[in-house]
Parts: sequence; C-alpha cells; structure tokens
Amino acid sequence: MNRYKIILPLLCLPLLLSAQDGEWIGIPGLNGNGIQLNDQPSFLRVITAATLSYGLSEWVLQEEKDLHFYQVRTGLIGTTRGTVLLENFGIEARLAPWFGLGIEWNTQQWLYPEKNGWGMGIMSFYRWHLFGRKRFSPYLEYGAGLFHGFSKFPPEGTQFTFNLSSQLGVEYTLPNEHKLRLSYGHLHQSNNGLLDPNPGEDGNGFHLTYLWRWGKPK
Repeated sequence: MNRYKIILPLLCLPLLLSAQDGEWIGIPGLNGNGIQLNDQPSFLRVITAATLSYGLSEWVLQEEKDLHFYQVRTGLIGTTRGTVLLENFGIEARLAPWFGLGIEWNTQQWLYPEKNGWGMGIMSFYRWHLFGRKRFSPYLEYGAGLFHGFSKFPPEGTQFTFNLSSQLGVEYTLPNEHKLRLSYGHLHQSNNGLLDPNPGEDGNGFHLTYLWRWGKPK
C-alpha cells in the first residue's frame, strides 16, 4: 500500500501548480527539427512506423501474448505564455515487449494571462520500448488526436485543433505487473491551417501515467 501513497499524490501534482511565464526547455530532437511530431509529414512518418511495427508484432515475430491495460495519465506543460494541464483515461494493447498502442479520452485546461479555458478530445498513442522485458525500460512515445475547446485555444486561435505529442520516458513494471511511466517532451496544438486563424501553440512538459492489467492474455 505504501507505493500507492506515493503514486496518487504524484498523479495530482499538476493540479497544485500555477501558470508559468514561458515555454519550458525542450529535448534536442523533440523540440524543433528532429523526430518531433508537429505537422502532417511527421504524422505520416509516425503512422507508417506504427503500421510496420504492428505488422511485425502480430504476424512476423509473434513472440509474446498481447497484454491489455487501463491507464490514467496526468500532464503539466509549460507553453509560450502559460500552463496546460491534462488528465487522460484510456486503454492500451501491449502487442510486444517493444511496442504498444493506446487510445485515451483527453481533457485539458489552460491557464493563461489573457484567458483560462478547457476542452476535451481523443488521442491515439504509439510507443516503442528499448528494454521491454526489463523492470526499467526507456521508451519513445507519439500521440495524435482531435481536440475541441469550449473557448479558443490559444486565446487568439480556434476551438478545434489537432493535438500532437512527442515524449521520451521511462517505464517501471511493478511486481503485480502494473506499470508506472514518467516522460518529458513536446506538445504541438494547431488546426493545421484548416481554419483561420491558425496561430498554433507549443510547449514542453511532463506526463505521468499509471497502468493496471485487465482481462487475460490472448
């Protein structure tokens, strides 16, 4: 029980923090040019890599039974002018020790000097693990989804946006096979030029995710 007394306050940490005055520092390659997911061409590259990984894990390697998890995620992002908080709930299919897919319901709040607001959407996630069978395993994660704000985000933008996330993190597997993840990376949010105006917003910050098993391996 002691570990949960530590985990639960960590999951609530973003709710205790206030707005920032500037974008937090980014990870080279995940901030600017590199392997960041921030536009349509980079999205197509991620989807292609995820499709190939899915095919390898399901039809070629077939080295492990699929595992399924519920998961909750909380995040804290320092953007160019304020703070974005997020709270997600979803499910994940771990198709191989080195690859997993997930889908999450996303709620998001922004604390800005001009105006606060909130919205919701849905995001898909694609994750590659370096040491999937080890208790500690670094990973690279991409997320892409649709978002609707109940006010404009950023304040001079539009209510509809795409959410694009790029994260580097580490996963820790608990003795009961539940998992805890901590990651840091980049968030890009814009409407991809589909609506006018399209100022977009960028930031960097932390994600903390807790996963627990459901069902039985196939």
